[in-house]
Amino acid sequence: MSKAIHFTDTCLLGILQKNDSEKIIQAYSADELRQLLKDIPNSILFYNQNQQAIEIRDQIEYADGQQHIEVFQDTTGVFGLRAYLQIGKVETPVTLELEDEKIATDNR
Repeated sequence: MSKAIHFTDTCLLGILQKNDSEKIIQAYSADELRQLLKDIPNSILFYNQNQQAIEIRDQIEYADGQQHIEVFQDTTGVFGLRAYLQIGKVETPVTLELEDEKIATDNR
């Protein structure tokens, strides 16, 4: 989210690795995004509502099970996230849940 604040008027597109590091890797073209998704198959695609990001995202054919996170801003300065799961050619909305490992550990 902190990165998204700086990209309100420009393209924010890339992947989030689903491992211990949760590394963010930005992409700047459809070819670069395709390669990232191929090289890191269990990653989560993220993008903002910038027209260029949406156009690049729409050029990609996604595998079943690909996860997507859209960073949106419906009100100036107020950001949110929408999550989707690719099932066939359909992006199916899913619920995001925030889990703090420290809180989860303390509540046992």
